[in-house]
Amino acid sequence: MTSLSTKERVRAYAMCHYGNLFSTDDPVFDQKERVWRAHLQSNYPRLIKNDQPEERFIRVLPLKGLGTICLNENLQFLKDNSTTREESVSLIHAYLNMWREQVENIIVTSSSLQLANTHPARTFLHPANMILASFRQKRDSIITQEELEKLQRRHQKIDRWVSLLVDLKLITRKDKGYTYGEKFVQIEETIKNHSEFEIKSMAYILEKSYPLLKEIFHIQQFEPLIHLDSCYYRPALEAEQVLYQTSGSLFKRFVADYTYKPDTELRHLLLELQKSDALVHKEPYYYANEKSFSKMLELKNQAPSIGLPCA
Repeated sequence: MTSLSTKERVRAYAMCHYGNLFSTDDPVFDQKERVWRAHLQSNYPRLIKNDQPEERFIRVLPLKGLGTICLNENLQFLKDNSTTREESVSLIHAYLNMWREQVENIIVTSSSLQLANTHPARTFLHPANMILASFRQKRDSIITQEELEKLQRRHQKIDRWVSLLVDLKLITRKDKGYTYGEKFVQIEETIKNHSEFEIKSMAYILEKSYPLLKEIFHIQQFEPLIHLDSCYYRPALEAEQVLYQTSGSLFKRFVADYTYKPDTELRHLLLELQKSDALVHKEPYYYANEKSFSKMLELKNQAPSIGLPCA
């Protein structure tokens, strides 16, 4: 049983030496090493701005695993055994970046069909579409290794696109080359024309493989679209409600969270999100596609908490 004085001393020390963003769990006594340990954590405040109605409010993002405070049996603090404030602050920044990436993955998974229906997605996924279109044009065709080597001269990383499509069962190995796969057939059974096939197959690739696509392929043409979409949906997910945002608010958040881009470029990306129904527009506000947002909330609530688990 932990004494109240121990809890108070640990929490007062955390407040004084780490700042008011930090708190601790209950200290636990290690019988073997004869020390008290408490894990640092934070209910990190996030300022949410809504443009209609015009309001600001705070939501917290729970962060765990921000370090450890140690005390000896006499409740004297062991500085050398404890995490420094600088290390803990650095972990907060790392976990906020993890949260940002987690939200981007949630967005792509939940609204892949809308995002696939944008020009940046078609440009980025062109190598995959080119391979799949070959089997749409001629069902019994085989893409040989020799043909892939020729394509490699014009399209970098075509071999990796092939590996990805094989993993997703959109194509499969046959003889000395590749042909359409099981998932290719499943998608074909649900569509009426090639345009619909193209969108559904791209959506499937995005939904199942976005983190891998970021890691392996250069996605500079596509990623800014996700970043701008995230400038709406990340605050909405933190608030767990539909927000109404002007283009000006979204552009300011983009520059603050990512990098500078001229408003002309951002307006083009925003129009792509609007046309594809990834975001809904009613002048002058942008707000959530409610079906996609419901999926995002489900995925957010299923996701593990941010931060390293405490040992």
